[in-house]
Amino acid sequence: MRERHDERTVMPKARSELAGLLGPLETEVMEAVWERGDSTVRDVHDALARRRDIAYTTVMTTMARLAGKGLLTRDTSGLAHRYRPTLSREEYARSTVHSVVDWLVHSFPEPAISYFVDVVRDGDDPAVMDALRAKVDRLRARERP
Repeated sequence: MRERHDERTVMPKARSELAGLLGPLETEVMEAVWERGDSTVRDVHDALARRRDIAYTTVMTTMARLAGKGLLTRDTSGLAHRYRPTLSREEYARSTVHSVVDWLVHSFPEPAISYFVDVVRDGDDPAVMDALRAKVDRLRARERP
């Protein structure tokens, strides 16, 4: 059996922070729906087609999949199906970050925590480091008998 190597590159800051959490097309579709709110497939297709060549059926399939994943709700009462996000972009990002960080901390506690401390320390923001120390001190105080 042949091994598959998945080479990933770091995405530039200009790309959406959600890239990597959703697939690239799912990210574009969700961004379009978050921007517009209540949307039809035509609305989203028109928005994406301004930036790139994309088939209407591709957008339709992607939106149906996002509805299946629970990220969009679909109203089928009218002629055109209308989609709405089930949560805001911020709520989605927050819940995804919580899931990923929980998994990392439970699966790889030492490297994950070391990385977070390095990021906070390298941020050169004394207030962030003070807040982190205060939080650790409060947790330690609760652990003492």
